[in-house]
Parts: sequence; C-alpha cells; structure tokens
Amino acid sequence: MEVERPLEPLLEVRHLTVGYGDTPVLQQVSLALRTNQIAAVVGPNGAGKSTLLKTIAGLNRPKEGEVLFDGEPVQGLPVWELVRRGIVYVPEGMSVFPDMNVLENLEIGAYLNRPLIAQRLDLVYELFPELRERLSQRASTLSGGQKRMITLGRGLMAGARLLLLDDPFLGLSPIIVRRFCEAFRTIRQSGVTLFIAGQHVRRILNVADLAFLIEDGSITLSGAGDEIYGDAHLQRILFGSEVRPDGD
Repeated sequence: MEVERPLEPLLEVRHLTVGYGDTPVLQQVSLALRTNQIAAVVGPNGAGKSTLLKTIAGLNRPKEGEVLFDGEPVQGLPVWELVRRGIVYVPEGMSVFPDMNVLENLEIGAYLNRPLIAQRLDLVYELFPELRERLSQRASTLSGGQKRMITLGRGLMAGARLLLLDDPFLGLSPIIVRRFCEAFRTIRQSGVTLFIAGQHVRRILNVADLAFLIEDGSITLSGAGDEIYGDAHLQRILFGSEVRPDGD
C-alpha cells in the first residue's frame, strides 16, 4: 500500500534574520505555508510583521536564512522576478493611479503576466462586481473601499500564487472588511495562497487557517487562527488581560 506523502510547502522561511543597520528586526524566523491556505501574522506594533512580508517579497535582504518558493531559494532575486514567479506584495495603504480609470488601474497590474489577463479580470469582477460597473470611471472619484478593491485586484492581475497583504483592513468600514474576508476565501478557492499581516486581530485570525504571533522579531505562537485568538498569552500581549470581543 502506497503511503501518501505530505504536500510540499509553497513557501518556506528558514531561520530568517533581518535588520536595518545594526538594529535586528527579525530573528531566526521559520515558517511554512501550503498552497490554497490563508495564513496570518499578528503581533504588537514594531514586532516585525511588515518586515517579514517585505523580506519574502524581496524588498529587504536577509542577513541570514532562506526564503524558498516552490522548493527553490528566492532570497536575493529582484522583485520583478519574484512577481513573475507569483509572489505579489500589496503594501499598507497602497494607492491607485488617480488619473487612470478602473480598467487601466487593473490592467497595469498584469504588466509582467499578460497571457491570462481576461481570466484574472473575471475573478476580480466576481469578487467586486461594482468595479465592472465603473471600468471607465476615474479612480480618483471612487470611495476608499472601492480604491482598496482595485489595489487587491491589481495584485491578482499580477498572477499572484502567493499574495502578501500588509494591513489590508486599514481605514475600512466593518461592512467592507467583511466583504474582504469573503473575497479572501474565494481567492483561496481559485488557487492563491494568502499571507496577511495587520492590526485587526480578530478579523484576520477569524479568516486564517494558519496563524503566527510574532514578538520582538520572533515567532512565539502558531496554530489555527481561531485557536490562537483565544490563547491567554496572545490576549495578554495584544490586549492586556481583558479579552476584547471585537479585536479590532
């Protein structure tokens, strides 16, 4: 009888150490994500969440350690090559091109991966039908939530296999946050792995299959998102001794 082998991780981070000058930010961070998974990293301000995503995306060079994507080391590759391979970073507060219309803003995301542009547009329209209705509208005239839909859509248009989202709920209303959580699940079903960092802890952990708590640049807790949200240590570190019902 053939034994079923475990799936190889899509992303593997091994003993990652990153610093700015002589100041260490990440220290010996290791983690692994599988295909079609929603993962999250939460922690106090300054703990290293954004630095972790930026390093995976090629925006920071590690001092030690490896980043493997599909089993191949990718640390040190230029950002455009990582995007071509499917690693796409959507930074906190990423803005639209205000003088371009909605369609132009979306299409510019596919500048390195154009063959499947029609298929990716269909996914964006499925997630956010209001964008289809405003294709010729200038992006500067959209609401804040609609602009964030464009930035997420632009990441998908780039052909993301691993979508790195830095504080995607920042400044959004609770209704739009719920829309985005639903969108994340649909994106996962389309074959994209998501790695989300941010301050909206309950929302992020509620949607995450796998989650990590990072403190002072080190992973101190991991597990299913809903499980670690109830962990006493996480509650104490992020909220004090009181469990916050909203978490954001």
